[in-house]
Amino acid sequence: MKSSEQGYDSQVNSENLNSLPTDYLSWDGKQKQEFLWNERILKSKYDQLPSLKKIDVIGLFLTPLRAKMEYASDESPPDWKKAIHAHASVAKIQFIPADHTPYTGLFRGAAHGLLRLSVTADPSDRGFAPGLAIKWFIDGTASEDFSALVSLRGQGNNYNFFANEFSNIVPVVRQIGPKLINLIFMRVTKYPTKISLKRLGEIDQQGRSVAHPAYPTQLFLVPSQTVQFSESPGRDFRNDLATITPGTVLFSVYGIDSNQGDNKTSQSEQRRNAQLIGQIKTTSEFIASSYGDSRLFFRHQRFGK
Repeated sequence: MKSSEQGYDSQVNSENLNSLPTDYLSWDGKQKQEFLWNERILKSKYDQLPSLKKIDVIGLFLTPLRAKMEYASDESPPDWKKAIHAHASVAKIQFIPADHTPYTGLFRGAAHGLLRLSVTADPSDRGFAPGLAIKWFIDGTASEDFSALVSLRGQGNNYNFFANEFSNIVPVVRQIGPKLINLIFMRVTKYPTKISLKRLGEIDQQGRSVAHPAYPTQLFLVPSQTVQFSESPGRDFRNDLATITPGTVLFSVYGIDSNQGDNKTSQSEQRRNAQLIGQIKTTSEFIASSYGDSRLFFRHQRFGK
């Protein structure tokens, strides 16, 4: 009998799926989203949720992290293993821009995306530490991705996934665990706690380059009050996410660019000065799947010039 510990799914294990179609990159964004959702994620949905794993520090050290920054595909490189954020739930999403947004490209609207919500590791080991990754599908070219965290410390015994705001930039933490992980990521980036948003402002969802791009340095994703869960520990966050219905506004998105602050500006000051630039809304339910855990790939954009 297949066990939840092994993480088998109801229909097909993602390891047995073929690679992306050869002409996949040329498809429009909606086609790509629907293909990955219907042919990959739904077909590898778990019958039983696999157990959450501890951080694999040795595995993270051995991971070819340069690929995380440079590999431009919606599907992971061969033999890719997630040493952190190993298990997640995924939903289809759209970005609805605010009126008169100062930013360009995908910040003017993105109709077809995937949102992956995860925790760094088993909360019983290091506390509840939520994270997210977003993929925006673009007509005729590679997708644009970014990720965000609540913090490197997480939120302790508070198991409400949406208790705190997420950002693509989080403060450096001097504790031994986060410090060690930062040192590992510094092999490939000078700014391991920051993700660049530049490319999101340089291209729109039709694949057109922007002549004069404008993009925020930092985003703050503020959870809606309609998606709040109990803080009580001991629950699996994936069961909470499964109750969220399509059409739910998950986040109000605030942005601030480099001209509105400097390296000495605190996170709280940046947040106070940030302006509302849009909302992220679900267009499907959340699904936990073998493909979403092992094959769906999100590129990290290096921060800095």
